[in-house]
Amino acid sequence: MCEMNIKCDHECANSKGSSGNMESVGTFRIFERSASKRELQYTEYYGVGDSKAFLKVNDIYGENTVTKLECIGHVQKRVGSRLRKLKKKTKGLEGKGKLTDKFIGKLQNYYGIAIRSNIGTIEKMQSAVIAAFFHCCSSHRNLMHGQCPDGQDSWCRYK
Repeated sequence: MCEMNIKCDHECANSKGSSGNMESVGTFRIFERSASKRELQYTEYYGVGDSKAFLKVNDIYGENTVTKLECIGHVQKRVGSRLRKLKKKTKGLEGKGKLTDKFIGKLQNYYGIAIRSNIGTIEKMQSAVIAAFFHCCSSHRNLMHGQCPDGQDSWCRYK
């Protein structure tokens, strides 16, 4: 009988250690057996920024053979979280005309648009993030749309 009081011929646990370590162990096992059982090597790992699993598989087939890619949605969410944390920690950032939750949400949304529309070109992505920041800081009295993209496909309503 196993610990669950069920008659069985199996092991109930296939991972030893903390539950936080399970993702790392599972990822390592998948990457490790891909080469031996399927004769293939993964070249990319999709994960969130704080994932420890990537560190386990980064050099699994040789030095730096696996590239880490992140979900844009997670990066976008992290921007908002960090800005909210900064607002709480730093006096003078809160209040009208400053770093409000509504402004952070708007900035976070435009940040995601800037990243998604410029995948593959770091320079354009960087320029689009800066344009999004200025766009969000713009007001009727202080127009800051000089960096915003022109044309019919522009996300800037002013342009």
